[in-house]
Parts: sequence; structure tokens; C-alpha cells
Amino acid sequence: MNYTMEQAKQMFNVAYLTDFRIDRSLDNEWIISLGKGMSEGFLIDARNKKVRTFKSLDSAVKTLESVGFSIDALFRG
Repeated sequence: MNYTMEQAKQMFNVAYLTDFRIDRSLDNEWIISLGKGMSEGFLIDARNKKVRTFKSLDSAVKTLESVGFSIDALFRG
């Protein structure tokens, strides 16, 4: 399942989305995965339904914060 920004906010508010991941895409931009397991999906553009890409890691983090996630640290694990 993929999520528009509005859907992501709604799913976060009812505690359906509790996980996220930020990955570098093949064209050197950043993409956001939301959820885990059966609820996992990409953040997509509401107009064209394509995966949203972010030119900077900072803009991806700010988008996640606007969904409702609190981001205090980034690490690779």
C-alpha cells in the first residue's frame, strides 16, 4: 500500500504507521518508505500517484515531521 501525504497523516494519527525508512534512489534523490510488513508502502504524490522524491535528506526529514513523526537522530543500523 502506498500513501499520499494526507493518508500518511491520517494513518499516523491512528497509530497505523509507526515506522519509516529513508533511502537514496537510483537517481541520487531520497525516497520515503512508511510502515512495516503488510502496511509498508512509499510516500506518493497525490496528483500523479508516483513515488515522491526529495533532493535533500533535510527535506525528506521535514516531510516526515509534517506527517507527525518525531525525528531525533539518524543512524545506519
